[in-house]
Amino acid sequence: MSTLMSKRFEREMTDAAPMVRRIRQAMVGAIVIGVFSVGGALVACSNDQGTATAPLSPANTIASIVVSPLNAIIAVGDTVSVTFVARSLSGGTMTQFDSVKYFLQNVSDSLRLQLLPNGQVIGRSPSGTNAPVLVDVLAFKNGIAAADQAVVQVTATKFADATLSIQPVGSDSAKIAWGDTKRIIPVIRNASGQSVTRPTVRFEYGPGDSTILQCYVPTIPAVGALTTVQLRLSDCGVNANAGSVRLNQIHAFHKGTAWVHAHVLVYGVMLHDSVQYTISNPYNSLVVVYPSNFRVSDPGANTVIAPGGTITFLNGFDVSMGVSVSFTFDHPEMALATDPPATYGDTIGNVSAITSTELLSTRRFQTPGVYTWTATIIGGIPPYTGGTATGTITVE
Repeated sequence: MSTLMSKRFEREMTDAAPMVRRIRQAMVGAIVIGVFSVGGALVACSNDQGTATAPLSPANTIASIVVSPLNAIIAVGDTVSVTFVARSLSGGTMTQFDSVKYFLQNVSDSLRLQLLPNGQVIGRSPSGTNAPVLVDVLAFKNGIAAADQAVVQVTATKFADATLSIQPVGSDSAKIAWGDTKRIIPVIRNASGQSVTRPTVRFEYGPGDSTILQCYVPTIPAVGALTTVQLRLSDCGVNANAGSVRLNQIHAFHKGTAWVHAHVLVYGVMLHDSVQYTISNPYNSLVVVYPSNFRVSDPGANTVIAPGGTITFLNGFDVSMGVSVSFTFDHPEMALATDPPATYGDTIGNVSAITSTELLSTRRFQTPGVYTWTATIIGGIPPYTGGTATGTITVE
């Protein structure tokens, strides 16, 4: 742009400034809407800049709700109120909601339990063994929902002085291997021998144990497309997947120790019991050698088990390839026989050649340490013939 044009542009903008100011003043506080035609179509326009709605404050945003009682056992004709405590994102207690809904997860359960709009439930008929009634609670606040679930069992009659135990019985123990799921059957009875037949309970974990244990996570199917995350369902374990762990179960997904708690309202009396579980390395693992992209693959190459654990060594080649696989150890004396002993590949020490039809051979490793194994391919077709794979077994 020449100097002359620049000065002209500057002068014209200066002369237009008063008009621009008057137009802006006239638009203050008003929304100007026009309709014009583009290619024959009517298009509406506005000076509204589409300002986003102000975000909700953490103190006014619902984070979760927790029902009480979490578990209840009532007799026919008895009444109990299901309530809940709601927490905001800032950790405070919330008491005001846009709406609250109580409903039975299974409509047919209305034959066993009467549910009133305020969350009060009345026993109608026995719920039966292993068939609790699931009472879902849904709270809405500012367009955000949170949900939880109470587990209610109805018995024909009630008895006094009940006690609750979730302690291991007989040969059972408070030990569980990482990756295993354990079923715990609570015992509710009194000194006279009266008892609740196979009660069903939602367990809870202790403070700080959410990275070790996983429990039952409710699913709320009656709210359409809302997910368990959107409903902010309270669960037992941060890695829990809805439906993967059932009532009366716990799942271990990390080594360590963790407390399991049971809180059950039994005929109007709240009962508690707890057990500290020790989560160890797995007691069973698998080493498979199989062909992949013209090489020998070895999933489970570096496996970890608890002392006394069993390793299954498996020939993963298709039977049509005519391949046998042997496994040798740097300390074959540590590869002990299992009970029952292996049928193929010998019973103790190195695993001699096992075919694809014999498939597998097992060994038990009792002494802590790190042991190296080598798999060798026997027979078959190139390029697998003579191929090897190695890995380690850590016992701790």
